[in-house]
Amino acid sequence: MSERIAHFDWGRTSLGPLPRWPASLRIAVDMMHLSPFPCAVVWGADLCVVHNDGYRALRAATPDALGNAFDALWRDLWPAMGPWVFEVLEGRSNFVEDPPQRIVCGEGSDPLWCAFGYAPLHDELGNVAGFLHTVIETTASVEAHHHWRGQAQDFERQIERHVAEREQIWQLSRDAMMTVTPALKVHAANPAWYRILGWAEEQVHDVPLLEFVHPADRTEVQVAVSGLLQYHDAEQMETRLRHRDGHYHWFRWSARFDGNLLTAVGRDITGDREEAVRQSEALMRRSQRMEVVGQLAGGMGHEMNNLLSGIGGSLELLQRRLQEGRLERVESYVEVARDSVLRAMELTHRLLAFSRHQPLAPKPLDFNRQLRQSESLLLKALGAEMRLHWQLDVAPWAVCLDVTQLENALVNLCANAREACLERGNVTVRSVNERLTSSFPDAGGLPPGDYVALHVEDDGHGMPAADIARAFEPFFTTKPLGRGSGLGLSMVYGFVGQSGGTPGSSRTQTRVQGFPCCSQGAMTKHPKCLSPCSAPSAWPVASACYWSMTSSTCVP
Repeated sequence: MSERIAHFDWGRTSLGPLPRWPASLRIAVDMMHLSPFPCAVVWGADLCVVHNDGYRALRAATPDALGNAFDALWRDLWPAMGPWVFEVLEGRSNFVEDPPQRIVCGEGSDPLWCAFGYAPLHDELGNVAGFLHTVIETTASVEAHHHWRGQAQDFERQIERHVAEREQIWQLSRDAMMTVTPALKVHAANPAWYRILGWAEEQVHDVPLLEFVHPADRTEVQVAVSGLLQYHDAEQMETRLRHRDGHYHWFRWSARFDGNLLTAVGRDITGDREEAVRQSEALMRRSQRMEVVGQLAGGMGHEMNNLLSGIGGSLELLQRRLQEGRLERVESYVEVARDSVLRAMELTHRLLAFSRHQPLAPKPLDFNRQLRQSESLLLKALGAEMRLHWQLDVAPWAVCLDVTQLENALVNLCANAREACLERGNVTVRSVNERLTSSFPDAGGLPPGDYVALHVEDDGHGMPAADIARAFEPFFTTKPLGRGSGLGLSMVYGFVGQSGGTPGSSRTQTRVQGFPCCSQGAMTKHPKCLSPCSAPSAWPVASACYWSMTSSTCVP
């Protein structure tokens, strides 16, 4: 390149012939040749260019850059380079690598990325006469920078997408989500958390989590959180959180600790647990029903075996007598067999009563008069040492019941009262009109209406809670062996149920309640019921008979 500079016609440029160049320019050109980088000396007011070989390669598109004006040579990049040229001409050096400049060396060649250096050159008087322009290729670093910047931008977009998805899940999830500080204070919760538990955001933020946890679950939560802080992960756990109105919801939680906050996701399983409880209760009820069926079958088998044994024994003895031609005492064997048959029939009637399949013949009753007419039966059932008292409503409403079954039920209850009082005590029969305005459990869920209540009470020794639960089971009895079949209260239960009632019991009372009774319309539709007992038209007619036979004890 030195030869080209030496033989170039500088006379047609603003620099003039080479021999007339000032020493400062010659020295600058010599320094340019020594540089390993593409360089150019730019001199004079016209910014005339003197360059080395490397610099020429950068401007291959220009046939000969030597002697050309700098601004014309870099016309394509002048908007970016111009301000730096003006600064260097004012005496300030600069190295510009950001932003890097993209240079196309020639047609078909790959573009280069370069950084530019600008160093002022002074003449003999110390004035800035030009500058040294140095070009340093930074293609590798720029492309690496672009690559990593692209990677960073992709990663940033992924982060933004992940954050947006997470925010969308946070907002739309039907599961409760929350973040908690290591000090167990609520940091944030998603809308589902607030919706399920009914709290407002300002009521929750920075509040201790344990204030929402059921007292019985707090120790378990503290232990789980301690493990979570240590191992950053935890097994699923179930706990209860308090709703704003005071009740609790069951949640199944999964949680993780990221070193700063605990993040927990909880699914509301209150309905699942309630359904499990319902299924468990239904299974228990089915099991209890099967147990009752087993007891019923066992009791029936035992009772029928005793009855059939009596009948079979009597028939066998009768057959022997007839074969021997002896007729004495034949009637006694027949009597024993007939007695067993009658007992079997009684057992069958009681079973039918319990199963609500016995035929009933309800009729309108003068309630107080019917009770009084049963007095002799009740006194016989009570025995000589028991006293019977009456507390009857002065004007009971008309009811429609089967007289025979009513008397049987009263006799069974009085017999139980006698056993409870150890055959010495007091029994009170009460009737009273009652008007129910709403359905309530103590009345067996009876609908609103007018009722006549019948109470049979005694002053016996009380009934254990375990026996109360089984009082109406068939063949259940607390009496000694041979003193009761265990079908008395079950018969009452069946009669009341067949008549539309519901039995109930408590610690000191046994109640059988709710008989459908005759309305005025029913009396008109069934004239047969009126003939035995023509109820006066002035009687108020109850919509049903609420019959509560209560006792301080009940011995089935």
